Amino acid sequence: METFNNKYKTWHDNIIANGKKRILIGYKEKHHILPRCLGGDNSKENLVALTPKEHFIIHMLLCKFTLGKSRIKMLYAFHAMIYFTKKNRNYKVTSRIVEKLKIEFQKNNPVFDPEVRRKIGIGNKGKIVSKESRLKMSKARMGNKNALGLRHTEEFKERIRNINKGNKTALGRKHINKDGKSKMVNANEVDKYLNQGYKLGMDKSYITLEYRKHQSDMAKAYWDRRAA
Repeated sequence: METFNNKYKTWHDNIIANGKKRILIGYKEKHHILPRCLGGDNSKENLVALTPKEHFIIHMLLCKFTLGKSRIKMLYAFHAMIYFTKKNRNYKVTSRIVEKLKIEFQKNNPVFDPEVRRKIGIGNKGKIVSKESRLKMSKARMGNKNALGLRHTEEFKERIRNINKGNKTALGRKHINKDGKSKMVNANEVDKYLNQGYKLGMDKSYITLEYRKHQSDMAKAYWDRRAA
């Protein structure tokens, strides 16, 4: 961990030392003296029990005497502590602290640099996305109209098919369509519906070349905005 000595480090060390000497009664929180994101482990020597207020102050102090990448990671940790607080924590986060945190967070995070964002956008153009990344992106876009026109890979489709094998709603049922409408029926009823003019599968008559082009243009415009 990259650090320098100042009054904040002294305060930090004093809180840790006091925490090591006592036994807390009631609600308490475990703190990693050397944070896990900086290589700390779950050993007894690296853990100390703190009150919620002390835990909050410790993470705030860590942002004041760390350097380089260590400082950025501590800012992330403090950010998470503020925005994902536990109900048992009894401290209050003032607007001054939040403002200072956001300014420091953006100043030290290269992703917020416009030039870095521009380079990331250029670098991602034409980039082949892994199957795992596609899966994560697909989950994130569920219900997002900006994802219309994007296609799933065959590997992803196979995963969904395997997941749905245990779905009681879809298990043993088939899609059929007629006059532009689709529905699902039990497998033993398929022949009956086929005799009534239905076809197997979902209706896809609305997917014309114009429709595909429109959806593709929407997707391209979205990613162009993201890269800008």
